[in-house]
Amino acid sequence: MEELQIFNAQTQSYVANGLFQIAVVIGVFIVFRAARFARQNNIAAKVLVSLFGLVISFFSLNIGSLRPQIEQITALRLADAQAAGATLSNNAVAYIEQIGMSAGEVLPAQANLFGDIGTVVFTAVFLLIALGTIWVPGSDFSEK
Repeated sequence: MEELQIFNAQTQSYVANGLFQIAVVIGVFIVFRAARFARQNNIAAKVLVSLFGLVISFFSLNIGSLRPQIEQITALRLADAQAAGATLSNNAVAYIEQIGMSAGEVLPAQANLFGDIGTVVFTAVFLLIALGTIWVPGSDFSEK
């Protein structure tokens, strides 16, 4: 692959990641709406909405964990291209050095769910609000 193709693949990966993040935001909206109604219902509704919130949180962490992997795989592809004799721009060489990958390395098989701090904070705040709305009496965050 050439440098431009590698960066194009990185861009396409970020676009796909962004589309999945939109799905997370839609899921968050659904959980917040369901939480308002679950707090007034029986325990089964509260448990089901809580489980759905945990599933959306896990999905959010998974999507967030892919962003550092996208950066690593881009640096790895660039390093492999450089080792194969391709001429890279100074920015591409600096990118490889910044990420810390070298030719022939392999990415870890398991993604780090807590690798993207922004996603971790977003998910934690989302869970606090959602579960608080469901389980804590008098903590309705909606307008009356």
